Amino acid sequence: MTSNRWRIALIAFLVVLATVLHYGIDVQAGAVHDVLLRSYYLPIVLAGLWFGARGGLITAAVVSVVFFPHAMHGWHAPYTFVFRLIEILMYHVIGGLTGVMSSRARVALAAEKAARLDREQAYEDLKTKTEMLFQMEEQLRRSERLAALGRMSAGLAHEIRNPLASIKTSVELLEEQTNKDDATPAPSSRSVDLLQVLGEETERLNRILTEFLRFARVEARQDDLEAAECTVSEVLEGTLALVQQDLDAAGVTIDCDLDQLSLKVSVAEDHLRQILLNLVLNASDAMPDGGSIRLNRADLDGETVTLEVVDSGHGIPADVAPSVFDPFFSTKEGGVGLGLSIVARLLEASGAGIRLDRSHGPGARFLVKLPLADR
Repeated sequence: MTSNRWRIALIAFLVVLATVLHYGIDVQAGAVHDVLLRSYYLPIVLAGLWFGARGGLITAAVVSVVFFPHAMHGWHAPYTFVFRLIEILMYHVIGGLTGVMSSRARVALAAEKAARLDREQAYEDLKTKTEMLFQMEEQLRRSERLAALGRMSAGLAHEIRNPLASIKTSVELLEEQTNKDDATPAPSSRSVDLLQVLGEETERLNRILTEFLRFARVEARQDDLEAAECTVSEVLEGTLALVQQDLDAAGVTIDCDLDQLSLKVSVAEDHLRQILLNLVLNASDAMPDGGSIRLNRADLDGETVTLEVVDSGHGIPADVAPSVFDPFFSTKEGGVGLGLSIVARLLEASGAGIRLDRSHGPGARFLVKLPLADR
């Protein structure tokens, strides 16, 4: 708006200047008046360029009105008078043509700009779709690897668990024998310590095998999930009740709005419980000195609901982030590395998904997308 005012002011100044000179200079100075007569084209052309045909024609009309009395000085000389009338006509022709050409140029520039924006948008869309395609391909490959690994883990765990159970039973019998007062010969303290270590390590192996079997069972139960439904708030409330004592002991607080999560999703209840349990425990482990965990609804559309699980820990480094859902990958001492892998497989089995969001700031933020039951 300000620039238009300056343009109008400049056009008006040029018209007034030429008119004042026309009327202020002696009419006998014909050459000077011829130059001043052509000087009117400058404001007319500027008006056409800046304001289109309408601006050019209006300026030409104003110039004609202010110049016409001066043109009348030559009425007694027919050729001079006709020449000046033709000049007035040319003012309108030049103003109109300049305005039309300027308008067409602006339309062409706007069309080119729109086409450029469309090309940029098409490029961004293509880039986004390509990235999504690569992500889907990578997710498919990971699913195939996990499926094969799950089948192998199931067979391996069953094969190992049987002899492991025998070993555990034997250790327990040996411990009973060594704890008897009349044991002959009396066991040494080192033997007792070794039996204790053997029992603890056997129990640890049993826990690892349990994780293997849990990881493998996801694929076996996929066919039973089509009609599964549950309410997020109810499952979350029950899950938090299971771990509340451990969270209190670790100095971890929970921030969640159950009313926001009173939504029914197409996920098996035990699957969702295991997903939330693993994410909460994983977040708690990331805060050895205590902290807070936020569980809330991050997004809701007509098809899915997205939950966020955010901790106040130190976050996940960039070099580690791509591997957090890979099986047997863990940064925790003594960790098996199957917790988040199980979460990812359970969600994939339910037609859902999970991703790590590192853009929100400190701490880790996991976004869990679940399909709504009432779609």
